[in-house]
Amino acid sequence: MIINKHYKNLQSISKNTKLVHTYFPSKYGFSPYQACQHGCKYCDGRAEKYYVEGDFERDIVIRENIPKLLQDQLPKLRERGTISISSGVSDPYQPVEAQERIMPQVAEILTTYSHSVSIMTKSSLILRDIDLWEKVHQKSGVILMISLTFLDDKLRQIFEPQASSVKKRLETIKAFKERGIYVGVLAMPFIPYISDSREGLLALVDKLAELEVDFVLPGGLTLRPGRQKDIFMSIIKDKFPQYLNAFKNLYRENRQSGLAISSYRDRLNREFNQIFSKLPMAVPHYLYQNQFPIYDELYILLEHMKELYSKKGVNTTNLEGALQRYTRWLLAEKKNFNRRRNLRDFDLEQKLLFLIHGGEFVNIIKNDKLINFIKGVILERRTFDYLKLKLD
Repeated sequence: MIINKHYKNLQSISKNTKLVHTYFPSKYGFSPYQACQHGCKYCDGRAEKYYVEGDFERDIVIRENIPKLLQDQLPKLRERGTISISSGVSDPYQPVEAQERIMPQVAEILTTYSHSVSIMTKSSLILRDIDLWEKVHQKSGVILMISLTFLDDKLRQIFEPQASSVKKRLETIKAFKERGIYVGVLAMPFIPYISDSREGLLALVDKLAELEVDFVLPGGLTLRPGRQKDIFMSIIKDKFPQYLNAFKNLYRENRQSGLAISSYRDRLNREFNQIFSKLPMAVPHYLYQNQFPIYDELYILLEHMKELYSKKGVNTTNLEGALQRYTRWLLAEKKNFNRRRNLRDFDLEQKLLFLIHGGEFVNIIKNDKLINFIKGVILERRTFDYLKLKLD
């Protein structure tokens, strides 16, 4: 496929100065490209809200200054935290990377710093750089998040025409796991009526369990009104006309979020909670423990616990109240931290430790059982098991 290359400099890597991202735990982020040659027909990045100009599959923005940007900005970062290499409107290992070779430069630079890294891709091209990512992992930690929902490559060819085959992605997972690198699977989106059957979900989770992936993040299809929905529906009309009216009904509300009607979402989430229960359905604590300042680690953990217990049908009212109070405290402290450029993450960590040791943290959490749990995590550095729902 012939593409048009547009070289543009990125001004700064993304820095989250307030609350850390919890779904994909990260504090910093960048993507070497914008738009994507993979041409996935369901891609949310096609939506107008992302302001991607030109042909989404052919007009590829290349940010060739990223290696220099990292060398300039990484030494100036005041807080530890995972760097996410990804984009909702791109893939760092899409085909153009084979020629541009931005990612090996990035990996080389990251071997000299202590920031952990997460990489999202659906391309086996990342295998080219596996030796470099192993070095980064040994120094600071790497999580490969690889997209995979189809085990049938014929479906992959229809919906993800230029992405790596199912076979190559499975080989990539296996290769990274053999190197001791963490691997999670972004099992999204499942296509209604086509790839969301119970049998298909069971086959996928069995394969992922066999490969010993560290976690799975399943998700349904969103169709935002406009370009994204129009392109996807044209594929359904052409390849699966028997489902066209059913799709129109599922997405009849035309929500800006792209969500299907609630009855379908609820049914799919119930299936996820049952079928994927043998694997963590969140980035596990052991993957991000010690990768963030303890105040961010605790925030991520409490957010995850709220979701994990909710999926088990446990009443989380007290936990949610404690989380809200902790969030207010943390936002206030972050505001002060961001104003005072002489502070480092160590200073805010020490303040949290002082409150815990001195017993004043109970005034924020207001739950003795949770306070003891937090002491186990923060003071004893114990790990919370996302499957057993208990401290190891």
